[in-house]
Amino acid sequence: MKVLQRQAYEVGSPDPLGLGRMSPECQIHKKVVQMLKSNPKTSWNSEERMPTVSATAYVDDAATVIGDVRIGSQVYIAPGASIRADEATPIIIGDECNIQDCAVFHGLKGSSIELGKRISIAHGAIIHGPLKIGDESFVGFNSVVHASDLGKKCFVGHGAIVIGVKLTDGKFVPHGTLVDSQIKADALGPVPDHLKEFNEEVVGVNNEFADEYSIQGRTCSCR
Repeated sequence: MKVLQRQAYEVGSPDPLGLGRMSPECQIHKKVVQMLKSNPKTSWNSEERMPTVSATAYVDDAATVIGDVRIGSQVYIAPGASIRADEATPIIIGDECNIQDCAVFHGLKGSSIELGKRISIAHGAIIHGPLKIGDESFVGFNSVVHASDLGKKCFVGHGAIVIGVKLTDGKFVPHGTLVDSQIKADALGPVPDHLKEFNEEVVGVNNEFADEYSIQGRTCSCR
């Protein structure tokens, strides 16, 4: 995975973004790169790390990404998203995922978060480690997923809560449902036919966002 000029943002470097050589307008544009931050040294983690971002991913200026966060190709990170690998680490976001506005990623000390490929995390969702989500899954608006292992092509409805369970491939959590025991998880049915293609549509839209917002950023007149 190609890393976007991470050497330019080493912690402690004097004027690491070269702001002193830019116009005020360009300084504003470049300062937003500081939203990619290293984690602090703590009693449970003595190593500071910066996020790594694929050259084909897009992280919005208004998102916050901290620590050992590994962002794959064609990923779109929307405004207001908060992805903090300062306690749980690493946080791995696979190729062609989309993390929508105001989604929150965090986790418990000693845990990690891993997303497969082509996963949608919708507006306001809370993704809290320890956690693993399989390829092509969807997590809906304002839902909470914590301490769980979701298989491929799962669908977590809007406002649902999933805690401490394992979902096999293709499970459907209806909107607003609480799933907090394995008995409840095992009783869930498959994703209904009318929603089976929904995540694919969401991924397609956000893949285009990753491309077009990146192009828009490169057209800045800064020198």
